[in-house]
Amino acid sequence: MIANLPLKLPHLPNSLPSEGSVRIELVNGLLIFSASLKTQERIKTLTAQQQASSITSEEQAELDGYREFISYLSLVNETMNNAFLYPLRGTVICYDDPCEPAVWLEDWEVLQ
Repeated sequence: MIANLPLKLPHLPNSLPSEGSVRIELVNGLLIFSASLKTQERIKTLTAQQQASSITSEEQAELDGYREFISYLSLVNETMNNAFLYPLRGTVICYDDPCEPAVWLEDWEVLQ
């Protein structure tokens, strides 16, 4: 489960290419976004370096950026899935005019 992600990414990882970094697949009528194979390979390389304790601070920052990027892709996928599974249903019973008073004038205490 993804929690507490800001709605705006401050930046993308510097090594993330602007093209070809996201793979899009159609699964059961839904678009699913995932990291490209090249991006996944880079993440695996950095994770292996981290486990071997031979990762530099720049590479650690890059890995953290990739993890945040993957979290956002997961958030998008989850949002799209929920919209597909639970679409807005029903009919409009009443339309509230945003410019009309919130209460009837007869009920407004100031006028009484």
